[in-house]
Formats: sequence, structure tokens, C-alpha cells
Amino acid sequence: MSAPRVPIEAIKERALAARYRFEASGTNISEWARERGFSISLVQSVLAGNRACRRGESHAIAVALGIKPQVAPPGPLPIVDAGPRHGFGDMEPAQ
Repeated sequence: MSAPRVPIEAIKERALAARYRFEASGTNISEWARERGFSISLVQSVLAGNRACRRGESHAIAVALGIKPQVAPPGPLPIVDAGPRHGFGDMEPAQ
């Protein structure tokens, strides 16, 4: 089960707070990104609030920065049987 989506406005506010934490602590953003194996430009984009951070590396960056919570352990998504598609499953074969 996944958590509800975080509104983009909240992500922008949290990204700004994370940027302030970098400034207050004197931590270099590029160095932080390199130490964690993240793209420097993508980290800067996340911190600028220009990304929705819904999946992939931008989501991983947002989780590492504390902008978004980690919702599920990594791994494949579960396969759910949705039943017949478009009602075709209950049609009788042509004669």
C-alpha cells in the first residue's frame, strides 16, 4: 500500500527548508550529492522545487533529503489479478 501523494506545494516548501539546512550547516550540495552517488544537477533541481519527485533518482534524492518519506521497501511491485479486461472474459466463443 502506498502513501498518498505529497502535493507539489509541500514538496517545494520542504525543498526550500532542506536548502536552508545546507546553508546553515555549511554543507556543500555538490559534495553531498557525490558522496551519495546522486547527480549534482538533479539534487540542485530537487532543492529548487522543480521536480515532483514521484519516481526514480529524484524520488530517492527527496527521501535522502527528508523531503518525502520512503513508502515501501525497494523491490518489484506486486502483481494483482484485475480479472477479465473490458468484459471480454465473460463472452461466449463464436460458433
